Amino acid sequence: MKITMKNPSFLFSFVSFLLLCFSTCSLSSEPRNPEVEALINIKNDLHDPHGVLNNWDEFSVDPCSWTMISCSPDNLVIGLGAPSQSLSGTLSGSIGNLTNLRQV
Repeated sequence: MKITMKNPSFLFSFVSFLLLCFSTCSLSSEPRNPEVEALINIKNDLHDPHGVLNNWDEFSVDPCSWTMISCSPDNLVIGLGAPSQSLSGTLSGSIGNLTNLRQV
């Protein structure tokens, strides 16, 4: 049995679709930044009545631009600041995963 392609644009579209699917799958399986994971766990255990932590995004790669986060020149989290922000709750044990943390 011989298969022929009469429409090369269909083949191109099909192959492009497959490549897009495979590239999307590989991107979605990338591990999260462990500092982001730790910070999101901390956020989830806190009561934030004023939405101070709203820009803490679990899908972010780099938390250094987040509110109340200080980072080293190497973009490692070295400080958490929460002065008079009315945050309350239990500080998550995930804080131990912030191995470069120097100031709270």
